[in-house]
Amino acid sequence: MVMNMKLRLEKLSDTRAWARLHFSDGTTLTGRVLRIGHDYVEIESYGETDKPYYNEHSKHLVPLNLVKFITIESSSFADAERRRLDYLSRLDSNADSMPEMDR
Repeated sequence: MVMNMKLRLEKLSDTRAWARLHFSDGTTLTGRVLRIGHDYVEIESYGETDKPYYNEHSKHLVPLNLVKFITIESSSFADAERRRLDYLSRLDSNADSMPEMDR
């Protein structure tokens, strides 16, 4: 079963697709799948819907044996993509407001 999940995650990482990882304790992690290692998945997230004011970018290395199952299509992924784009636009606006150094 883990091998089937690993193959699915590898396909998702090729396109940096969104996925939700579900763990046996009932918690989830929603993010873009970046890379699959031998026994881990690297995923980046931009906050969770249950914490709307906590929109921080973070990367996670999750051991594959902790993942119970994955969700690969969800309407909440659109909200997650909006949070990602909002985060990136804030980075751009902060870069524009910084004065350039004298050369």
